[in-house]
Amino acid sequence: MHKLDRTLATPPESLSDYDYRTQTWKDLAPDCKKALRAALVEMQGIPGVTTPDADEYGLRCAYCECAIYDAGHIEHFRRKNRSHFPELTFVWHNLFLACGSQNNCGHYKDRPEAAPYNPDHLIKPDIHDPEHYLYFHSSGQVWPLEGLSENDKRCAEETIRVFGLDSNVLSGARRSALSIYRNKILEELNEISEWSESDRVDYLMEEIEATRWDPYATTIKHFLQKQS
Repeated sequence: MHKLDRTLATPPESLSDYDYRTQTWKDLAPDCKKALRAALVEMQGIPGVTTPDADEYGLRCAYCECAIYDAGHIEHFRRKNRSHFPELTFVWHNLFLACGSQNNCGHYKDRPEAAPYNPDHLIKPDIHDPEHYLYFHSSGQVWPLEGLSENDKRCAEETIRVFGLDSNVLSGARRSALSIYRNKILEELNEISEWSESDRVDYLMEEIEATRWDPYATTIKHFLQKQS
């Protein structure tokens, strides 16, 4: 999970034409949905690079950071059904792009058999910085960051639980993404071991920037930060 900047995109004006009191999400016209997806791609992809159809590198799930293409779906952070938050059905600030997995992220959060949760106790990545709450270990696991306040620790734990961010599938995917990169970086770290600390830090910061759009980039980032 990574921080998102919603100000990078502008929602389609047609979204304001819909009223949750008389319409449902199924009433959203294809052209409006297409424009909405394009705006979300603009928010979650590489500025000026990732295309509205997400055919270019850089678009990641708002929750697990996997790469998403056609399988991605428009996700309601707060559930839109009548017993939860129907008034947020067509509200831009409640919408993200998420992967299509049934084992984690948006579909997992809203599955019928899911245990109850309070959305106020979840990390919302366009408001909160997930790195304030979560640590992604090189093993592929994700944990609450050490030293959190009681409230922040609860948010970290609930976010991991509700979105299934600790699933074996995700842990394996993070571990695999890092392993491809890890051998390369460890070899290079041996070569620069005699550099000054400031030079090593500069080098690692460059690597973090170079991988910031990769799937599971936060796992790579936290691994690199430990090497400094």
